[in-house]
Amino acid sequence: MNLLNVNCRGCGRPKAVQELRHLVEQKKPAVVFLMETRMGEKRALGLRNDLGFQNAIVLRVTGFYGEPRRERRKESWYLMRFLRAQSSSPWLCVGDFNEVLSVDEQFGVNEREGWQVAAFQDAVNDCRLLDLGFHGLAYTWDNRQEGDRNVKVRLDRALGDDAFLASLGESEVHHIPLTESDHCGVLVEVRERVLVSRNGRRKPKPFRYENMWKSHGEYMDFVTRTWDPGDGTQDLAAAAGALSSLQGSLKAWDREVFGSVKKQGKELRAELEVERNGTLYRGPTAKERELMAKLADVLAREETMEKQRARISWLREGDRNTEFFQAKARARNQSNRIKRLTFLRR
Repeated sequence: MNLLNVNCRGCGRPKAVQELRHLVEQKKPAVVFLMETRMGEKRALGLRNDLGFQNAIVLRVTGFYGEPRRERRKESWYLMRFLRAQSSSPWLCVGDFNEVLSVDEQFGVNEREGWQVAAFQDAVNDCRLLDLGFHGLAYTWDNRQEGDRNVKVRLDRALGDDAFLASLGESEVHHIPLTESDHCGVLVEVRERVLVSRNGRRKPKPFRYENMWKSHGEYMDFVTRTWDPGDGTQDLAAAAGALSSLQGSLKAWDREVFGSVKKQGKELRAELEVERNGTLYRGPTAKERELMAKLADVLAREETMEKQRARISWLREGDRNTEFFQAKARARNQSNRIKRLTFLRR
């Protein structure tokens, strides 16, 4: 089981929603915790349904957002202790705590005072929680300012109690760099759940004809070159054989041409993480900004493909990824299949 944690201020922004959808599709988390979304309840529920999540709870998981004002942060620690007292079940607590557990978890000006760090440490200890560590960037928040004004802090983390560690101690945490948020996403891999397979081997994905293919400039030439009914009798059997051959060719072509968009996004995200690792102690480089722009462009192209699939005439460019859009896309998936061929004799 994977858990994804993202502080994505203004999650309703088109590019932010598209990036989130891409991340969910790639990492396949079982739980997503979003903070500072600036979304009302109706839109938040729509996004939840849009991403395909149900209210299934497999262990005690708390998405935590620490009080951003330091003079009131102690209220967050009171809340954490209150939550601890409510249950003895294995507990995973993940989120943006707006505080650090050690002074070396912040780089740049405005160093934190010792009492702030100590208060968070005391709350974590009182709740019998332990930091689960991480893979990736050392800091999860970056103000992206230049030179001496640059500040980086590890504000986001995952904590587990002793019961969680006893049963799920092989879990791992990954910091995922993002372009549309100044925070990293926090992905928690709960290993034991990942290793369990309920249904065994996954069934092969059925063939679907995608309308977006014909928008490609080489589509007609590709079909003309690939279509081959053979030299024998041009009957229904020959047509069925040619269709089967074309189907296999279209699958390969789809992976090479359209599938490459997701591959490019994955490669750019990995390259962006490497670049950010090299700029931990200074502001964003020109290459980092260039990679962010390229990744945003790839995400936009991916969304264009999905719009074509859904056959929706959008009223405005910003109205992306709604529940209505996803429902239409699913409906098209159901209709984009040939269920039966009938040969009529004359």
